[in-house]
Amino acid sequence: MTTRILGLLLLGLSLGACQQETPEPAASTTTTTPPAGTLTVVRKGIVQPQGGVPSSGTVDLVRDAAGKEFLRFNADFMTDFHTGSLTIYLAKSAELIRVQRGRGADNVLSVGVITQSGAQVLAVPAASAVFSHVVLHCEPAQYNFGAAALQ
Repeated sequence: MTTRILGLLLLGLSLGACQQETPEPAASTTTTTPPAGTLTVVRKGIVQPQGGVPSSGTVDLVRDAAGKEFLRFNADFMTDFHTGSLTIYLAKSAELIRVQRGRGADNVLSVGVITQSGAQVLAVPAASAVFSHVVLHCEPAQYNFGAAALQ
């Protein structure tokens, strides 16, 4: 019983860290507008909540005519922003980012930082083919808030 209470307290403190004004790590990109023209949907995903944090909606991996890739969060996307921002990763699974990083730096790719729910686009800074998931991650707590399997 005491171990369970301690675990819940630690989880609460971790999530509470996401409420503090802790700067996110510098991301390679930020919310952007893709070039005018046709975007081709390469893969799609449905955001699932993780760790009791409400997250939902759809995300598309799209490519422009020049071959540049973007993550497009659609208008139905929503999550809880404890810090005011979350780091978005492409990853090889929906596991915690810190666990995936522990297996090797090439298991995750930081795409950018988001600060709101709804429609938005992030440029993908490198090839995405090896990644199967989009992960919403709170850096201060090292905790995933949601993930979408890309299919």
